[in-house]
Amino acid sequence: MKGEQIMKRRMTFLMVFFFVMSFSGFAFAKDEPAGDLSTPEVVADLLWVNQLGFLHVGLGAIAYVISLPVTIPLKKVDEAKEFLITYPYHYFYKRPLREM
Repeated sequence: MKGEQIMKRRMTFLMVFFFVMSFSGFAFAKDEPAGDLSTPEVVADLLWVNQLGFLHVGLGAIAYVISLPVTIPLKKVDEAKEFLITYPYHYFYKRPLREM
């Protein structure tokens, strides 16, 4: 019985802690001008983010093909293509470096 009360208190504390911390994210944000690009940030953007974007667009294309039997009868093919392929492509490859 005592162990259950301790566990319940810990869970309550964690829930309240994460709830409070979820609202304080803007307090820790740094304002950096978009024109200040350092070499490590550019390299990380090119080597990691663009590669993840390639993977995301590829998985979106696979999901698009898999969803065709559902989207064709519903006449939602263009919306599925935009959501699964076009939007991720523009997000990862048409944006300026380090702008998320």
